[in-house]
Amino acid sequence: MLDCFYSLDRLEHLSSHSCINSVMNRLLTLYLLRQLATAFAFATGAVTFVVLFTQSFRLLSLVIENSSTMWIFFQLLGLSAFTFLPLIMPLGMGVATVFVYNKLATDSELVVMRAAGMSPMRLLEPTLLLTGAVTLVCFAMTLWITPAANRNLVELQSKMRDSYAIFLSHPGSFNDLAEGLTFYANKRGANNSLQGILIHDVRKPDSPVTTMAATGQVVDTGGGEPHMIIFNGRRQELDRVTGKLSELVFDQYVLDLDSLRSASNSRIPEPREMPFGTLFNPSPEIMRARGPASHFTGEIHSRLATPLLSFAYALIGLASIMAGSFNRRGMGGRILMGSLAIIIIQTGFMTLNGLAARDTAYDFLLYLIALVPASVGFLVIGNEILPPALRRRLAL
Repeated sequence: MLDCFYSLDRLEHLSSHSCINSVMNRLLTLYLLRQLATAFAFATGAVTFVVLFTQSFRLLSLVIENSSTMWIFFQLLGLSAFTFLPLIMPLGMGVATVFVYNKLATDSELVVMRAAGMSPMRLLEPTLLLTGAVTLVCFAMTLWITPAANRNLVELQSKMRDSYAIFLSHPGSFNDLAEGLTFYANKRGANNSLQGILIHDVRKPDSPVTTMAATGQVVDTGGGEPHMIIFNGRRQELDRVTGKLSELVFDQYVLDLDSLRSASNSRIPEPREMPFGTLFNPSPEIMRARGPASHFTGEIHSRLATPLLSFAYALIGLASIMAGSFNRRGMGGRILMGSLAIIIIQTGFMTLNGLAARDTAYDFLLYLIALVPASVGFLVIGNEILPPALRRRLAL
């Protein structure tokens, strides 16, 4: 009977100890996950800020040249961020992994966690979980969000260039508003009026039109579309078939500015702007305008391969810190090797990305340059994950 009570007491003690270990492991996993998520957000935000800072000068120049507002500038900046985030997020994942695990090793927190009963796989689990989440987000961006951002960015730039403010921004110079359409104003007058106006339209080669006016003023008629009222001028139209010149002298003439805009609803988007389904089955018209076929297949494989870089960079970061014994004098050499590996992979991927758009033979290399480093990183840290018996069997 006493043996029975002793066994029950021992079983209850073991169960309580196991429960405590389980709770502790879960708390430590959440602690690591929070540290990694914070470092990832900071690293991704810092790199994004640097890239946006370099892009801002070009976008600001574009906004100033077209007399647009700061609101348009911030819209362009926001859309630009979504176009390169799929490449920045894997880098942020790699930087976060190296930073957090190096800090944990330097502060001896990894030693304490292992002493508390956390297995090597438990230590790596937060990184794998966060990397999986980042990869899914990158897939959502490359398949849907980034193409839509590219499309909206191009449309916003076209709309900005075609805004009626272009008529007021470059007096004294000839402005090609569209192929075959030229606008000229000699100088700007009071109240943003224009003086010495010339509009030459040869979009219909058989009947070119030239309009001249002394002054003009852009006004809003209340219908949501701006118009230009020109005064004291003449409109000449030449019929090349008959050789007849028709001339209209006017005191006041209203121009619909929509007819002078260069944007066209029939513009065929580039492959980077197209939805994923369109890339798989482009129409003959799209093929003629944006071909050859390698442009579409290269874009497809680029969108599918880019998110895989997250695992490559994260596993390289883990291998550079977790593999081998801890050195109290620091792990600068390992960090440098891991950083160089990430830079080389990123450079190679971007190079292959351009080559794949010209030749389909490079498509499979996009996957290799992401998956091979991830596999190598996993094999390197496998010595820390697998049990000793299994390591001996696999000869790791």
